Amino acid sequence: MTDAAPESDLLDQIERGEAAAQILDFAARGMVPLPPEELVRAIASIMASGDVRLAAIAAESFKKFDAGSLKSAVLSPGVRAEQLAAVAQHTEDASVLEPLIRHKAVSNETLAWLAERVDAPLQDIIVTNQTRLLAAPVIVERLFENPKLSPEIRRRADEFLEEFFLKQERERDAAGETEEAVEAEGPAAPGPAAEVDEAGLTEAAKRSLFARVATMTVVQRIHLAYRGNKEERMFLVQDRNRLVSAAVLKSPRTRDGDAETVANMKSVSEDVLRGITFRRDWMRHYGIMRNIVKNPRSPIDVTLALVIRLNAKDQKTLAGDRNVPEAVRAFARREVSRRET
Repeated sequence: MTDAAPESDLLDQIERGEAAAQILDFAARGMVPLPPEELVRAIASIMASGDVRLAAIAAESFKKFDAGSLKSAVLSPGVRAEQLAAVAQHTEDASVLEPLIRHKAVSNETLAWLAERVDAPLQDIIVTNQTRLLAAPVIVERLFENPKLSPEIRRRADEFLEEFFLKQERERDAAGETEEAVEAEGPAAPGPAAEVDEAGLTEAAKRSLFARVATMTVVQRIHLAYRGNKEERMFLVQDRNRLVSAAVLKSPRTRDGDAETVANMKSVSEDVLRGITFRRDWMRHYGIMRNIVKNPRSPIDVTLALVIRLNAKDQKTLAGDRNVPEAVRAFARREVSRRET
């Protein structure tokens, strides 16, 4: 008799963490009799096991696999989520990552991790899987963090937000139009003066709002950003999640005065400021346009094009404003000089 386990049982034991310590040690070193695709899965399972010593050995062994073996492992029946995660983190080969991204067993966490890193063709596959994006909006959020994000994928991600989150909110507004049309944007009654920040929020209001939203999911914050009152929207436009802050800009309750306030805020992201400039109706308002130019967080490619629309007084002020980038100041100085000649 022999103690050697059949190959099919060996992989199963390793995946379930039930293999003997000696077998796990051999497997971590790639020294067990398994086909390449099963050896990939076995070593990946050890990497995810939590055993620090074996995981380090397994990680070194994993580096020796070629793209063909990794792809075979991804496409093998019964591959597990933690195994796909290991493959995703140890290859940049598109022929491996494409079927991995499409795989039903891949976790939302792995897709979010990839969304922040992959090139445009793989970004396209991620953004096309709308079922996954609905279940885990964090995937879209990470896409926006990808330094290689293509303009086309950014546009489609924005469309996803519009179609699957905000369309539902607009339909709810239409169904209860009379009720939703009534909103008290100002305080219900005068009270003692309190110091407010650039968003018009008191410290007490910020603490209260932070406590409320801290336990909300991304989807819940998107709903509140779209439907909430002025305080809620001005708080959530500063949210680090781009989907949440974008929902504030797309809300029909965000009026010209709100946009002017946001355009002046140093605590919002560049994406929020750029989003304001996409609204032609807002950019026709001089105060909004001026605040965008003066905001040091505004993207330079946007502000440079707007400097020429400022009046002479504001151009002169801008020319000496050390809070804005030097390129913007220099352009303002040239415009001032041109006006004066």
